[in-house]
Order: sequence, then C-alpha cells, then structure tokens
Amino acid sequence: MNITNMGQVQASVQELLSLRLKHLHSAVDPEPGNTPPHQRCGTTTTLSGYTEWVGDTHLPISLGWDWCIQAHAHRAQWQRDELPRTNIQLVNEQGHPLHWEDNLRVLATWVDAQDWKHAVANAVNAAKH
Repeated sequence: MNITNMGQVQASVQELLSLRLKHLHSAVDPEPGNTPPHQRCGTTTTLSGYTEWVGDTHLPISLGWDWCIQAHAHRAQWQRDELPRTNIQLVNEQGHPLHWEDNLRVLATWVDAQDWKHAVANAVNAAKH
C-alpha cells in the first residue's frame, strides 16, 4: 500500500483482503417528517445512520457508509445503504487504479462481508444512554 499526493491510499485487492478496520464513530440519522409520535404508532419506521471506520495500519485509511435497518418477516436486518465513502483506491494487477465506480462497488462487497453490524449497534445504543 502507498499513499498518493492527493491522500488516496492505493491498495491491491490482496492488500484489501488483509486489511483490518477499527470502528471510529457511528450515529443514527434524525427521524424525518413532522408526524407526532402518537400518530406514528403502528406505522412502519425506518432507522438509518452512518458509520466511519479507520484502517488498523500506519496509513490514514478511512472508510464510511450509510446503513439502515430493514424489517423482514418478524426480524430486523442491518444492511449497508448506498456505496461507501473512502480514500482507498484499489489498483489492478498492473498497478493501474480501478475506475472509481468499480472501486466503490468492490469496496461495498467487501464491507458487506465484514462483521460491522454489532459494533455499530453497540455504538448507537451506547449513544442513547
């Protein structure tokens, strides 16, 4: 991995697979709308927020994404919402940067495979108390 003069950390997919992230911050988005709480009772509620993680490395790696909780058949499921935001720029086998959208899609797939939901749930739950 190396850092460019624009602050992007270039990494191969192999380096990405060995990267460990540390939770930095998570928060819940404010609830939209002006409906009073007593009128929302029994309606579908969407809970969403954002999370930011840093690389457990000497380079300044930052990776963040929005998340939401979806209700599915009597259970709630946390999921990433939209593509991540990051300073990680993946490079191919020849050392050439991936197109930015492709880069974000690969990173999104990688995020989905990580165990981030418990850390985010603990962080937003702790912030309520």
